[in-house]
Amino acid sequence: MDLHTACTLNHPKVIDMLTLSNDLNMANNKGWTCLMYACYYGNKNLVDRIVDLDPTTLFSANHDKQTPLMIATMSGNVSIVKKTFHVDILEIPDKLGRSAMFYAVLYNQEEILEYFIEKQANCNVIDNFGKTMTMTAISKGFQRVMKLLYEYGNRHEKNVLNTTWSEKLENARKNPQSDERLDYNVEKLLKQLSLEKYWPVFDKRNIRYNDFLKLSEQDLKDIVYLVQGEN
Repeated sequence: MDLHTACTLNHPKVIDMLTLSNDLNMANNKGWTCLMYACYYGNKNLVDRIVDLDPTTLFSANHDKQTPLMIATMSGNVSIVKKTFHVDILEIPDKLGRSAMFYAVLYNQEEILEYFIEKQANCNVIDNFGKTMTMTAISKGFQRVMKLLYEYGNRHEKNVLNTTWSEKLENARKNPQSDERLDYNVEKLLKQLSLEKYWPVFDKRNIRYNDFLKLSEQDLKDIVYLVQGEN
């Protein structure tokens, strides 16, 4: 039995096989290493053993340019994410331009996202399809992820989520340039999501970017029904 299969099956003798291996970075025909399989199947003991034997395994990448950290993030095991974390690989993109933090958003891994936020990961990554993390979270309806990204990206405006409509309108009057920028962001975001036909409704109701992020799924459905009714 080869080492990759042993890691996949968590074979009883896999630890001995790892210890005897001369190259823990050896990849199979898919570009996957033993550490990647251990991360994918959530085998924490195996991950610990591999990383302790050879820390350079953290820097490997498969044919999709996925790192063990990305695979651990995708699988949702927080303890394995922490074990495979290294600041030098945090921002490495896969072949689609997505970082490990992007994976946390894509797979709705809230606790892992919070961990990456603690590590000050870049939340402004744009993938090869032109999508940001926020756009991805919105399109999938991950409301808590949206809030985490918003709060992280706007810590200097951390009280905005708690302001009332009247306060927002008053701030808009005092700072029309900022209001115009938020207005544009909503329109651009809707275009990115192929929802531009709904923009007039948002504009008419003075819904800005900050407010858009707070809309519930039912709010969005109501807007869709409204546009359909008008047509």
